[in-house]
Amino acid sequence: MGIMKERVAIIGAGPAGCAAAHAHARRGAEVTLYERHDAIGGRTLTYRALDDHVDTGAGFITDFYPRLWALADELGFRDEIGQLQRVTGLVSEGRLATLDIGSPLSLLRFPFVSLGDKFKIAAWTAKLSFKRGALDIASAKSLAQIDNESVKDHCVRKLGENLYHFLVRPGIEPFWYFRSEDVSAALAIGLTAHAAGARFYHLRHGIDRICHHLSRDVHVQTKSHIESISPSSERLSVQGSHDGQPIREEFDRVIVATTASVANRITTELEAPWITSSQREFLTSQAYVPNIHIAFRVPMLPEAPGVNAVFPTGPGKAPIAALSFHHFKSDPKRQKSHELISVFFATEESARIMSWTDDEIAARAIELARGLYPAFPEDADIYHIARRDEAIPLHAVGRYKLAARFLDEQRANSSPLQFCGDYLATATVDGAIATGLSTAAKD
Repeated sequence: MGIMKERVAIIGAGPAGCAAAHAHARRGAEVTLYERHDAIGGRTLTYRALDDHVDTGAGFITDFYPRLWALADELGFRDEIGQLQRVTGLVSEGRLATLDIGSPLSLLRFPFVSLGDKFKIAAWTAKLSFKRGALDIASAKSLAQIDNESVKDHCVRKLGENLYHFLVRPGIEPFWYFRSEDVSAALAIGLTAHAAGARFYHLRHGIDRICHHLSRDVHVQTKSHIESISPSSERLSVQGSHDGQPIREEFDRVIVATTASVANRITTELEAPWITSSQREFLTSQAYVPNIHIAFRVPMLPEAPGVNAVFPTGPGKAPIAALSFHHFKSDPKRQKSHELISVFFATEESARIMSWTDDEIAARAIELARGLYPAFPEDADIYHIARRDEAIPLHAVGRYKLAARFLDEQRANSSPLQFCGDYLATATVDGAIATGLSTAAKD
């Protein structure tokens, strides 16, 4: 009789859960991956319709995502990855300027900051570039050492108000939606260390293809709502429902790859030694920011914008975080009559209008988009709306230190209950993957 395989349940089929599933399957475990929606991908879900697609959350990857690139080689999907042009339009008081984050010449031509400021930020970036080997944005432990003040406090002190508002904030807020004054400087420092010469890429068939490749050798059960996890002798029992039918199964190990709030809710029946008091406190205290992302399908613009996205810049709060043009991800050989343009609302505006109807959100998005980019069509058809109350974990000052301690306790604990997710790293695809892979490296 052969040795019984370890039975592993993974709850949540985003990048963290799918990476955990892949890593445990590679070790020979029998893995069941539960996902409450009808498709996998989590906050990297891709919406497909009308012979097109839009990434509803994360839409690109970078060359400093080492775990993702290693998996692309291992699983054979590197040929699905295409390089993106990263020329961005920054708008201040109605004036649009372009900036290529990887080009020193583009920085020199950027009109909103002085020549002295340009040399200051170039020197700061160059200095941090020498530390890139020690600053892994997917590792809470790596960033914990510089997790002492907010992005705003650090960058105003080091660079001044003008550089903070015109270059630092546009490098953070359009991508994560949270305000720079609410976030640890460790994020900005880690990103800047990798900024020089950075390249950006996309998954040609949708970013959720990463999750599909990672989960192809495990049993995936979508439409599964897990309500609780409870102890059962030395094992763990998972309870919930699948397509209206009850679920109650026992596993040797359970990995919770959901948001922190869901993880906290479904593990309320568990105490030490399954989960420590400090881990419980961490899950309870983790905050998220909301976001609404609306994609419009419009006739091809008569004049190409020349930028892949447009962001507001300068002092003050803007209700719109970003305007993104999807034709940069399209096959140039393919003739198209329509294109997709996305509007991402800023955190405060997303929270304010979350309960609005689709048509009301669309009207507000068009109004704001035209204010940022006047060539945006007055009439645009809704392609898809993604509303997320918990879009991005807030990496507040001190959270990287707490996340590092959480993971240290998880490694030291012999509990068969484990957690993974981007709230335990940085909210990037590689950060989520890193935490998922770490669950199989525990022993």
